[in-house]
Amino acid sequence: MKVIAIARNTFREALRDKALYVLVVFSVVLVGATRVISPLALGEGVKITKDVGLSAISFFGMLAIIVMGAGLVHKEIDRKTIFMILSKPVSRRQFILGKFLGMADALVVMVVVMLLALQLVLLTSRVGLDVLVLKAGLLTFVELLVMTSIAILFSSFSTTALSASLTFIIYGVGHFSGDLLKFADRLPSEFARYVCHLLYYVLPDLEVFNVRGMAVHGSDISTERLLAATSYGVLYVLGALMFSVLIFSRRDFK
Repeated sequence: MKVIAIARNTFREALRDKALYVLVVFSVVLVGATRVISPLALGEGVKITKDVGLSAISFFGMLAIIVMGAGLVHKEIDRKTIFMILSKPVSRRQFILGKFLGMADALVVMVVVMLLALQLVLLTSRVGLDVLVLKAGLLTFVELLVMTSIAILFSSFSTTALSASLTFIIYGVGHFSGDLLKFADRLPSEFARYVCHLLYYVLPDLEVFNVRGMAVHGSDISTERLLAATSYGVLYVLGALMFSVLIFSRRDFK
């Protein structure tokens, strides 16, 4: 299929990008360093390792999206390779979907490597396989997929630098979107309150995927919570990709 061919090529480009390896190596070293300081943590070394490890997966995964994902579409336009791609029997919808799947594949490799490194460190701490860490890692991956779809959405109509900036802003705001309603209640203007409510429903609520605290402290992460968060993430990804296709299909590259 044409989508798979584009996805495979995007995945190979991501693997050739040295930035991906730098981010993965740095995150693995960071997780390993927590094992060194464990004797100084007054019995909280395992919790520190889990917290740092899961936070590293989210943070470095997000950096990978900003560095590589924000320019997925615009890079092809800037290089003029978009004309060669679209001159073949490839629709713009297939192009967007292929780019997303290729970046998603790269994130799978990145997240799996970092999760394995985290579990290895936990094994050396005589903790054993931690299922809660795996569940938290899964939701972190879904969060990264949501941010990838948003990066592609911005890349479909803006430059790489602007896409990266907007994606980073959405990432920050998304973790505090719940506060928008509280902020709206304090505003005197009815229009401003309406805008805040609109942003609350349009922007992704990334805290839905944040169960790192539960994993660190050993609280159970229910299957219902996993399914609800994953379903929300899938629906948001589909919505963002639909808008990306709509915008990209109307672009004139001449």
